[in-house]
Amino acid sequence: MAEVRHTRSHAIAGVAMGAGAALAMAGTLFPVFRVSGGSVPPELWSALGLGLDDGAVSLAGSFRSYVVLTAVWAGVMGIALVLTRVKYVGPVWRVAALIGLSAAAFVAFVMWVLVLDPLSVVGRPTWFTADAPLLVSGLRGATLEAGLGLWLLTVGTCVGVLAALVPAFHTHRVVKTHNSSRGLEPGWYPAPNSRRRTRYWDGEKWTVGA
Repeated sequence: MAEVRHTRSHAIAGVAMGAGAALAMAGTLFPVFRVSGGSVPPELWSALGLGLDDGAVSLAGSFRSYVVLTAVWAGVMGIALVLTRVKYVGPVWRVAALIGLSAAAFVAFVMWVLVLDPLSVVGRPTWFTADAPLLVSGLRGATLEAGLGLWLLTVGTCVGVLAALVPAFHTHRVVKTHNSSRGLEPGWYPAPNSRRRTRYWDGEKWTVGA
């Protein structure tokens, strides 16, 4: 006798979430932007959590570690989402992943603001107070262009966040069970191995519908 069993799978969301986290981590390995013009020395870039190397500016030090850790956290939550089979646990992993991804997304947002309007970032009175005047002066006349690292970080966080919002999908599979129902008269009976309360036995097999 064949039996239809229904399950919920978070595999698509989990795999996409892990892929987004991997892209975000890869973004820390490449320059987030390139700078031309201006006169900001390398030691002042470090005040922004960045490192300058031949015109290429990358995430550095604790800033890079922060992004990597949040991306790793989201990736682990993606793996947990793929493996989970317990009802109502999936949303917990999704929310936890969103927390990590939102932190990485904030970094990407700040980097884009820095590329598009650097003086609005370093000129804030509560940010980088000690070095703000030197940074503002050094960035005047500078041109910043987004690099591969920033694009990877942006795409990765977007993919991860969207994946966390993808709902679980229902699957069903046909399994063989023992033929203990042989001999039953056609009629409605308590459903064997099913979420449904009752199933109809037609004399040879259980019907799918309730």
